[in-house]
Amino acid sequence: MPSCHSCERMIERDKGNAPLWDSIYRGKHWDLVHAYNTSWLGWLVLVLRRHVEAIADLSPEEAQELGTLLRQASQALKKQTGCSKTYVMQFAESASHPHVHFHVVPRMLKQAPEDISYKVLRHLGVPLHERPGDGELNAFAHALRGHLAESRI
Repeated sequence: MPSCHSCERMIERDKGNAPLWDSIYRGKHWDLVHAYNTSWLGWLVLVLRRHVEAIADLSPEEAQELGTLLRQASQALKKQTGCSKTYVMQFAESASHPHVHFHVVPRMLKQAPEDISYKVLRHLGVPLHERPGDGELNAFAHALRGHLAESRI
C-alpha cells in the first residue's frame, strides 16, 4: 500500500505524539481532529481508525459511530463557532489520503458568497502562512472538547 497520511497520523496519535488539535476526540472507530492544512478555524475531520478506502466497506459499528459523531461534532461546532449548520464532505481520493475521512466544516451565518457550498474548499490546502497556528488550534480544540463533554461523547 502506498503511504497514507491518515494512517501515519493515526500511528502518532496512538503513540501519544499528536498535538491536542490532532487528537480532539478518540472513539472506538473514529478520531476527531482539526484539519492541518486549512485557513478555516473549526474545519474538523473525522478519520476512521482503520484503513478503509470506501464508505461501502465500513462495518455496521463504524457506520453507527460515524452518525453519532457527525451529529455531536456539528452540535459542538455550533456552540463553539455560532455556525448555522455544518458542511460534511468525503472524497478519500487523494494519493496521500485514500483513507475514508469526513470533513465537517462550520457554515457561518454571514459567510461570504465566495465561501458558500463547495466553494469553501478553497480554504483547504493553503500555504502555511495562511493557517492558524498551533496555539490557536489547540485553544479551539480544548474548547471543543468541553462542548463534546457536555454532549456526553
